[in-house]
Amino acid sequence: MYEVYNGQRVYYYLPEGDVILLGNMISKDNKNMTQESIAKKMTSKLSNLPLDKALKIGNGKTKIVEFIDPNCHYCRLSFNFFNQRKKDVTLYVFFYPLSEDSAKKIRHILCSKDQAQAYDDVLSGKLDANAQFNLCSDQAADNVEKSHQEISAKVGVRSTPLFYIKGQVVPGFDQPAIEKLLAE
Repeated sequence: MYEVYNGQRVYYYLPEGDVILLGNMISKDNKNMTQESIAKKMTSKLSNLPLDKALKIGNGKTKIVEFIDPNCHYCRLSFNFFNQRKKDVTLYVFFYPLSEDSAKKIRHILCSKDQAQAYDDVLSGKLDANAQFNLCSDQAADNVEKSHQEISAKVGVRSTPLFYIKGQVVPGFDQPAIEKLLAE
């Protein structure tokens, strides 16, 4: 069996029978070998990201790269978790919208004078009930949105949240894994 990676997905090829398999390969000790393989491939791409293109939240010594959608339930859980840790972590947030409403909320954040406060308002749910968004036609906001799309595609982001912490990829809000990495 051969593993084939196309930049976003892992496929498995069985020459005998000329068969291609798509899905997660799980070992007998319940490790998701496909997820581990994708994480290894993403690591080299994540280690060289242009952090100046991200929204910076916090001032802690531990740098965390995060890909989020503002309407994603698990992204909001991670927001609540990291909101308690602003003194020991610095988040570098890249937006990956999964819906039109998410794109509007991201645009609102990027168009705001205080982007960190707008980020807090959006992720805390304060703007969920028919809020009026600031959807400016600013070239700088356009450039940030475009760079986040390009970076997400280059990394191979397909779902949110996705974290890069201390050289490790953490897909989803796996709080025990995140806490373990932060404790190291």
